[in-house]
Amino acid sequence: MQLRIVVAALLFSLAAFPVFADGVFVEAGTGLLYSTGTNATLARYQHDTSRLFGLESFYEASYASWSGLDHNEAIGFARGLRWEYERNVSLTADMGAAHITRTTGHLGTPFQFVFRFSWDKRFGPADLSVGWIHYSNGKFIFHWAGTNDSENFLTLSLGMFF
Repeated sequence: MQLRIVVAALLFSLAAFPVFADGVFVEAGTGLLYSTGTNATLARYQHDTSRLFGLESFYEASYASWSGLDHNEAIGFARGLRWEYERNVSLTADMGAAHITRTTGHLGTPFQFVFRFSWDKRFGPADLSVGWIHYSNGKFIFHWAGTNDSENFLTLSLGMFF
């Protein structure tokens, strides 16, 4: 609970300084696959940066919390790409690392990889997106000990760009 308050205060204090902020988002969704029966909420802060592979790119800090038997909280950092294929409509993909507050039957290590893929529509400074978020420890690639069923969420996000 204390981690949640500290992260929320940090994200909202960063949003108070538009000189540094590029976007602040609130996201919620439901669990898929092994995460069925859970609900997730997220707060994300994006900072645009230089182009990467010819595409718009950004850094992202996030805080996530989900319910259910394997409830958890995570703080993460990622690098993302945005492909605007139509005016004000884009696809985004970001990949990074996260730390969870406890290991569970689905996530057997405290450090996780986090992936987010979304379809985004901008309405002026407002942004609406539908996304898929995946938390995994990469056990099949790195052969870590512990479980790696993963956590997966289908989400709806509302944000504001500065």
